[in-house]
Amino acid sequence: MHTLILAAAFVASPQDPGQITRDIIMDVCLPYVSEGAADQAVIVRNGLSGLIEDGEGEFRSRNDVFIVTLTTSGSVDDGNLRRVCAVQARSSAFGQARDAIAAPLVEVGFAASPDEPTDWPVWTRGGVSISVHQNPGRATIVRASYSSLDAEGL
Repeated sequence: MHTLILAAAFVASPQDPGQITRDIIMDVCLPYVSEGAADQAVIVRNGLSGLIEDGEGEFRSRNDVFIVTLTTSGSVDDGNLRRVCAVQARSSAFGQARDAIAAPLVEVGFAASPDEPTDWPVWTRGGVSISVHQNPGRATIVRASYSSLDAEGL
């Protein structure tokens, strides 16, 4: 009984937007862009963010604070496979989103691109790029992408 109460309290407690952004990037976006893996069950229960399917390849949090879009174009056969996971983090400030994902990305082998501006940081690893950007007055966008063309150049 206590376990159920604790679990309910944990699920009901508000989560830090930076933590939710990190969970989505690490648990949904990276597997999707790296391997094409997008297990619907993982996406729906991801990191207590409460993502629900909102259409083909589109997910949102119940409060519309996070919107996640998964897209694939091209194919391995035509040599131009591209997968993109875009996260619109409406409650996560630019710095909060950047800081939440920087260390976990480095821990799994991503390198920060030194030539990128500080207001648009990019991390790369083996054809996968992760970037964070925010236009003034707009939601923070964290974008993970894989391009077979970029991977070939490695």
